[in-house]
Amino acid sequence: MKLFLPAALLLLAAQASGDEVLYQSAILGPTGITAEELTTQAVPGTNVGRFDFIGARFELMQPVVTNRIGGHLVSLGPAGEFFGALVALAGPDDFPDSSDLSTPDVLGDTLVAIADPSDEVFGEIELALDPGWYGVVFGSGLFGATGRGGAVRNNTDLPAGGLIGWSASSSGDGWFDLVPGIAPTQQYIVVRGFPIPEPTSLVVAALPLLIIYGMTAFPRSPQSFASVDALISHENGVSCGDTNSKETLGL
Repeated sequence: MKLFLPAALLLLAAQASGDEVLYQSAILGPTGITAEELTTQAVPGTNVGRFDFIGARFELMQPVVTNRIGGHLVSLGPAGEFFGALVALAGPDDFPDSSDLSTPDVLGDTLVAIADPSDEVFGEIELALDPGWYGVVFGSGLFGATGRGGAVRNNTDLPAGGLIGWSASSSGDGWFDLVPGIAPTQQYIVVRGFPIPEPTSLVVAALPLLIIYGMTAFPRSPQSFASVDALISHENGVSCGDTNSKETLGL
C-alpha cells in the first residue's frame, strides 16, 4: 500500500516514541534455558512444532499497527524457525477457523528464529488492526517453518493471559483453552506495535514534520517573499518602492 507523504509523516509521528506492548500473556521469566533443561523438565515447557501450536487471544481497545510478535521460546534441535500468525476472532471465546490456518481469518504470518538456549524472540509483522478480538499463534509445519522446540513455562501469568493451544491429538478441530490451574500455563507470548493516536493529538505531534514538508514541497520564490514584504509595508502605510520612506516614518 502506498502512502501519500503527509500520511506517511503522520505515521512516523505515531511511531516516534518506539513500539510498545499491545498484549502479553505473562511477565517474562529468566531466559537462557537450555533444551536439556526443558526435555528433563528441570524447567517446565510446552512442546511447539508441527503437531502442537501455542497461542493466545487478546482484545484491542483502539486502532493499532502491529510491528512484531514473539515469545519466550527455545529450539529442541538445530536452530530453526517457528511461524507466527495473527488471526481475527469473533470474540473472547472464539478460536481460529481452521487447524491449518488456511482460512480468511488469518490476517498475516511471519517467521520467528529459535535457538538453544531460550530467549525472547520475535518475527516482524506489520498489520493495521481495528478494535476487536484477535489471536496470535506459533507453531511449525506451516508458512515455511520447520523448527522444533518449546515454549518455556517459567514466566508469571497475567490475569488476562488468554492462552490457547492446538494439538493434532485433540478431539474436534484441535483447538483448546489453556486455563491456569487446569492446563499448563505460564507461557510468555507478546504482541508489540504502535497505538494510533486520536486525530487531534496525532496532528499536533506531526505538526513540525508537516511544516518541514510544506516548506520543501512548496518552495516559495524570492518574488513571493517580496510580495509578502510589500503587503506588510502597505498595511503599515509604507510603500516598498517609496524613496521618501524615511520621511514618511519621521526618521
